[in-house]
Amino acid sequence: MWRGRVPDPQPERVVLLFAILAGAVAAVFAVGNVNSGAELDFQAYYVAGQAVSQGEPFVGWAITEDSFLTDKAYVYTPITAPVFAVYTVFSDWFTAYLVHMGLLLVTFYALGRLTIRYIQSQGRDLGRVDRWLILGASLFSAPAVIGLFRGNIDPVIMLMLVVGFLAVERGNEWAGGTLWAVAALFKLFPALLGVWLIYRRAYRAIAAALAVGIGATLLSLAVFGLDMHLEFIEFVLTDRNREGAFVGGLDATRQFITLRRPLSQFLALSSTPLALVGLALLAPSLAVMYRAAESELDRFATFTATVIALLLTLVPSTAGYVVYLVFPLFVLVYLAEHRATRGCLLTGLALINVPLYPQHIQQGLEEVPLAPGTAETITGVTWTVLTYGSIGLWGFLFALIGCLLVVCLPGGETER
Repeated sequence: MWRGRVPDPQPERVVLLFAILAGAVAAVFAVGNVNSGAELDFQAYYVAGQAVSQGEPFVGWAITEDSFLTDKAYVYTPITAPVFAVYTVFSDWFTAYLVHMGLLLVTFYALGRLTIRYIQSQGRDLGRVDRWLILGASLFSAPAVIGLFRGNIDPVIMLMLVVGFLAVERGNEWAGGTLWAVAALFKLFPALLGVWLIYRRAYRAIAAALAVGIGATLLSLAVFGLDMHLEFIEFVLTDRNREGAFVGGLDATRQFITLRRPLSQFLALSSTPLALVGLALLAPSLAVMYRAAESELDRFATFTATVIALLLTLVPSTAGYVVYLVFPLFVLVYLAEHRATRGCLLTGLALINVPLYPQHIQQGLEEVPLAPGTAETITGVTWTVLTYGSIGLWGFLFALIGCLLVVCLPGGETER
């Protein structure tokens, strides 16, 4: 339960307004990318749904054969593909895409409403301006706009994780475990949140998750056969894991948000070993939080930190995964009780709304009239700095530090 006095909400409001403005800029780029014919995640869902309805292969790169796609693959477990077959009722992908965007808008709205209710349930009053900003940023921040543009299902998975967390916290472990298991059928990494369920001693949630996971796997094997699942496993462990991308140092232009980026500049390892090294580096901080967490807010911060750690290490995260921090950071910036904690969380929230990489900054500088050599100097420094840590990565790390401070700084004292 939140214990601090009502603070000046100005910093939160400024960052939320910045997130909405960043979303407006992201929307301009998104429209340009759609017009240029950039391939979208939703297109992979649509083509996979067509393949399922026609009894054709759809795992991995199979959907690029005889379709308009060239660099999009179906990356989820086979049992999930029939979900997208419903979109084949539309004769063209763009109509289905617009319907899908409508569903994602509803999802973001639900996340915004949940954010407001959860903050208020912890004893923090919210003014009308704060409620509108939270709802607006939930719908139109840069991560939300990117999710809408790409049409990926990460917002839906995030909603499942949030509702599952709240269900476990409120004693409905069967529902929480079931939701996380369904989410894991798509993204896999929610299965690793089982470590948080073990920490919470939520054994009924674990039992529910195992039952759903095993049952879905058996059903998938019965429907699609063993060979397709072996192809899926091979695809996930090789192509999907980007094994070769990190050897010799990840290129600064590759849009991954992961600890493997800086580690790859110093360690001559491929993707999987780098992921394990990164997890080993973050594990002690998680262990400290698991040991020290007492209140519901502490547990929420620990859950958030666990998600961040997984996304930074075991998952080859891209810009679409930033959406997993929207709900948690909105909650924590309003409930954190210490100036240093709020500073880290607000910084993290601001940075994850800046989905820029060196090539984008270079392109922008080329359009600005600067003194001779200035643009080249700024570009060189930017390229060097972002080679070792993208803006999104710094945002994730600040958020992780903020979670650690929520748990480890003594409660009851407010330093605002």
